[in-house]
Amino acid sequence: MCFRHLYSNLKFKCWHPDDDENVELMHQISINDHHHLSHGDPSLGGPSIGSIINQHGAYDGHRNRLKLTYNTQLPSEHTYLGKLERVEALERLEPGSIHRIPVSGHQSIVYPGETIPLILTNPLLEFDGKDSNRIGLVFWEFPFKKRIFGVICEVYEKVIRDSIMILKTKAQQRFELVPQEDGALTRSVQREGRAHYYAQVKILPEVLLPDPLTNYCMNNTPKINNLARNRLMAAQSSVWPKFVYDQYCSHEVLNKMKRFLEFLQIESVPTADPVMLSFWLAKNFPLSDTDRKELFYTNSVLTRMLLVNSFLDYTCSCCCKKCNRRIANYADMFAMSKHGVSGSYCNPSGFVHETLTVYRVVPQSTRTTTKPSTDFSWFPGYSWQIAVCNACSNHIGWKFVATKRGYKPKKFYGLCAETISVSSDSRSPPFGTNPKSNADMV
Repeated sequence: MCFRHLYSNLKFKCWHPDDDENVELMHQISINDHHHLSHGDPSLGGPSIGSIINQHGAYDGHRNRLKLTYNTQLPSEHTYLGKLERVEALERLEPGSIHRIPVSGHQSIVYPGETIPLILTNPLLEFDGKDSNRIGLVFWEFPFKKRIFGVICEVYEKVIRDSIMILKTKAQQRFELVPQEDGALTRSVQREGRAHYYAQVKILPEVLLPDPLTNYCMNNTPKINNLARNRLMAAQSSVWPKFVYDQYCSHEVLNKMKRFLEFLQIESVPTADPVMLSFWLAKNFPLSDTDRKELFYTNSVLTRMLLVNSFLDYTCSCCCKKCNRRIANYADMFAMSKHGVSGSYCNPSGFVHETLTVYRVVPQSTRTTTKPSTDFSWFPGYSWQIAVCNACSNHIGWKFVATKRGYKPKKFYGLCAETISVSSDSRSPPFGTNPKSNADMV
């Protein structure tokens, strides 16, 4: 079945050139969905998220352990950075437009919507006039077809202390580096003995296609104040059966995601904005580097959501990237921050750690190597200790313990994305391993 033919048969004029390449990827997703397991593999230590969140919205007894007494607003404020000055907001840039902005390399992929704290020893933003509150994070380590991508971050709070610039930024839009006349991707400017790097970037689009069946029923069937019934009536008089349209509809995906958000007890999620929701979902699932690249590089919002939806049904674990020892299970992740289960936090040296919070780790899988400390704690009211893999001593994250009475959870773990890998059920290969899954990428 051809996705393009489906739209053309319904006489849509909303087709985007990038979507010619979506066919193989979305077809593969629909095939994989029929092979996903509804229950976890015991060898991986737990059920899939999809089996926890069943179609009736029940949570199989997991809800009780998610009752937090901690204020999840606190981690999102990054108070460990000290007092910063508020900055005036900037307008969003037009998709397809090219701009010259200061850039800095980043060790992991960042999705639009994420809050990224930065400590820069080279304050490259202070000289740039009206664009001084915009910086591009470049993903040099994650090229795609010999092209380099990144994300524009808008500064909303900043301060300069002893020639060190401290920033709170919000990732806004994806971009691709545009080669300059001499073929170079960046250009350095020397100021006061320091090199400041700039690049030309092209803003990437976010393609959001309507549900074909919903639009068909609006134009060809009597209107009834019931979306599900409207879609059913439209399918009965259209070219394809309803299950074909459902493969390219986001309604079922959204319903499943809303149950997942209820499971995590997260309310501050942009469910009304499909574009930002697709990025939020991509950010809040522990994914392999390959999977993260595919979700970032696609321009299609629907494809991004379908990929995340397919990933929900895998039985997955977090493992030590060095020795592959299982550290934690997906079913134990929870939202310690209002932004979700995953967040970016900065240490005093300026290194940004993407951190996944889980209630517990596999017994005997980790040990702590430092004494508890509250200095520069990312979670106010909790002390932290460095945690390493018990098998190979690889740094895998931090153990946090409440220092105030009444805080729940009393302890939890923050796993470092750079040193944790994702292990999934081998009977259903992750979507990132599909050789055709690059079809709809930029």
